[in-house]
Amino acid sequence: MIKRRQEMTVEPRFEVKGGKGAYNSTHIFRAAELDKVNLFAVNTLPPGSSIGVHPHSTEGEAYVILQGQATVTEDGQDFLLNPGDAEYCTGGHSHGIANDSEEPLVFLAIIIK
Repeated sequence: MIKRRQEMTVEPRFEVKGGKGAYNSTHIFRAAELDKVNLFAVNTLPPGSSIGVHPHSTEGEAYVILQGQATVTEDGQDFLLNPGDAEYCTGGHSHGIANDSEEPLVFLAIIIK
């Protein structure tokens, strides 16, 4: 399947999972287009924005940092991630992501069924 940039939808998101501020989520593929994935999107968080810490039970979620620096909280512990770094949260664990830097944070998020 080929998806051209102009076919992708950009969704503004606000205070997701109790996080701070707003960000844009560019949906590369929608869940209805894929078998085993509920989310396949590039998120752009401006400075000071975050997605709050949230648990995963039956699904897993991967973050891959593309640009900027992320503070990822995984099971209550904070980690600084840079471009090329990744994090995966699966059943029984929790995570969140924040942009505490002065530059935009861009990351790929994939939720796997």
